[in-house]
Amino acid sequence: MGNLFDFINVPMGYIIRFCYSLVPNYLLALLLFALIIKVLLFPLGIKQQKNMVKQAELRPKEAAIRKRYAGRTDRVTQQKMNEEVMKLYQAENYNPMGGCLPLLVQLPIIMSLLTVINNPLKYLCGLSGEVISAISQRVSSLYASSALTLTGVTKSVVDSLEKGRMLSQIDIVTLMHGTNFPLFADLLPSGFSESQLPNFTVFGGHLNLADVPKINPLTWLTLIPVLTFVFSFFSMKLTRKMTYTPNMDDPNTRASMQIMDFTMPLFSVWIAFTVPALIGVYWIYQNILSTLQQFILKKMYPLPVFTEEDYKRIEKEMNSTLRREKKKVRSLHRIDEEDDEEEAEEEKKEEQPAGGSDRGTSKNSIAAQLIGHAELKDESDKNAGKEKGTDKIDKKKSPESKK
Repeated sequence: MGNLFDFINVPMGYIIRFCYSLVPNYLLALLLFALIIKVLLFPLGIKQQKNMVKQAELRPKEAAIRKRYAGRTDRVTQQKMNEEVMKLYQAENYNPMGGCLPLLVQLPIIMSLLTVINNPLKYLCGLSGEVISAISQRVSSLYASSALTLTGVTKSVVDSLEKGRMLSQIDIVTLMHGTNFPLFADLLPSGFSESQLPNFTVFGGHLNLADVPKINPLTWLTLIPVLTFVFSFFSMKLTRKMTYTPNMDDPNTRASMQIMDFTMPLFSVWIAFTVPALIGVYWIYQNILSTLQQFILKKMYPLPVFTEEDYKRIEKEMNSTLRREKKKVRSLHRIDEEDDEEEAEEEKKEEQPAGGSDRGTSKNSIAAQLIGHAELKDESDKNAGKEKGTDKIDKKKSPESKK
């Protein structure tokens, strides 16, 4: 983590130091620390539970949507189904990722706790880097002169001293206890006492929680990774019974959950075999307190329970709502077509000459009628004259007229 994350590590160190001052036993101090962290993060747990209740309330509607597309596994249909589910979430103000925050917060806490535990001189004792470096050099020189007492020191620490390797701060704290403390007094701040050094041993010094558990050789510390698996496994089982898990009817989902029931505890076991036993102890406390917290949250915000009749009723309501929406969409299309016809008629009217289309049309028709009548009148007069002239010619040519 380094100095970059000291804004997390330093407060974490203060909390652990406070717990250790109240209970001068690191095993119990870690339990108090885990309890304080749970209390601080309890509002996030409430938010996660509310988000879970909201998701459970939407289960019948989501099931109705998925049933509508049941049996169709093509990509287009599945995409459309997922889009409808997301629209449902948006309409109901539900965020599928809203419950992930508490889980994401736990990881930085574990990493910060690991850093604080591995660097007790800095974060628990509040010593500067220069003082820590001077203490480390003093350890090497004292070992070279055989002035150090190695009672209770593990073989790995002795091997590191013999090979001249730099010891970790946990190993240095272990060496500074007891008769070795006066050898470092001149390097420590004024008034610094041995009681301010964290003591990682429990059960009368027979168990050092700063050591890393190993399979070979088997020790009492080996029990800690085993207990980590047990508590992690049963914590997941109990928590799942008290929480809502979507799509549990899907065989793939059930298979994934069963695999996770073993993979996550096994992962915690692997971690417990690679870090100081204190981390495994904290993880055990964390699982116990998480199960207890989930029980409390379930009582505060119980999950809704639906019967088969409820599922059928909600499905019927959603289908009827969908039919009404489709009818409304079709009616809106017809209204749009009528509006298009009216707009076309108005455009035709606008293209006609100014002065009014009706008046212009009536005037043109009247003029055409007058012109037509006038032409017919002229033709009749001409025809009449022709007929009269013809009659005169005929009368002249008639023999009777000659007589």
